[in-house]
Amino acid sequence: MLNKSHLLLKAVLSAILLYCSAGKVHAQSVRSEVVIHTDHLPLDEQKYLAGLDRELQQTLDAYKWTDGSYRYELPIHVEIFFEKYSLLGAWHKYEAGIMVAMKKGIQLRDKRWQFKINRNIPLHIGEPYDTFTGLIEYYIVMCLGYEVDLFGPLHGQEFYDRARKIAEKSRFENQFYDGWDQRRELADDFTRKDSYRNLRTAAFYVNAGLYYHGKGNSETAGEYLKRGAETAMKERSGMMELHRDGHIIRFVDLEKLAAALVQLEEFDTLDKLADWDKENSEIYR
Repeated sequence: MLNKSHLLLKAVLSAILLYCSAGKVHAQSVRSEVVIHTDHLPLDEQKYLAGLDRELQQTLDAYKWTDGSYRYELPIHVEIFFEKYSLLGAWHKYEAGIMVAMKKGIQLRDKRWQFKINRNIPLHIGEPYDTFTGLIEYYIVMCLGYEVDLFGPLHGQEFYDRARKIAEKSRFENQFYDGWDQRRELADDFTRKDSYRNLRTAAFYVNAGLYYHGKGNSETAGEYLKRGAETAMKERSGMMELHRDGHIIRFVDLEKLAAALVQLEEFDTLDKLADWDKENSEIYR
């Protein structure tokens, strides 16, 4: 028989899930910051790309990223590092690196990027697939999946599925396919691999627990944080801040989790975490 705490947790979780599904708590727009580095290119190419940062920022901010009815802006930082170029008919072909990041939790980096640009053709997101904006769309969608997961267990699934579809489209580009196998594998793992689904679920419960802890709702915070800890402990502690292919994705901030559990005097859970994360056991004491 469920005790009072579990009944409260169930009621609160049901309310959140109902609100998320009915209100579609998704970012409908992004507020982007775009920085482009062209120092490694000849002056003529630097002039050719002048103003691309403003055009890209306007394109990203104007695009409707989801059909959800709830509105808020998601800050996204996009930084592009142009390295090499060549001419391809009316197009300019480039090799570059990119970083797409949010202020909290996720920083995606990629050095294996090849694409083409024709400055006489306006930028667009979506169809038809574009080798320049396609990769940017892929990483922003991955960030959206990460963000929406925090509103409910695995609620970001549709975005990770969308990222995988973008990766599939890249296979039809016979000159610009480098790196897309790894990008498709990353999206696959987020959507299909049990370990990643556990990490995503743990992120939701811990994030919710920290939220309620900040609001002074100790009982609800404790239930969420314990559930988050139990889910996290299904995987290795080193996966809570995942480093993969240059990406950094923090699913659970173990120090914040531990600090909240200490204040809530959840000592049994802290002991389990200390045994699970032996290398950092001191943070649970």
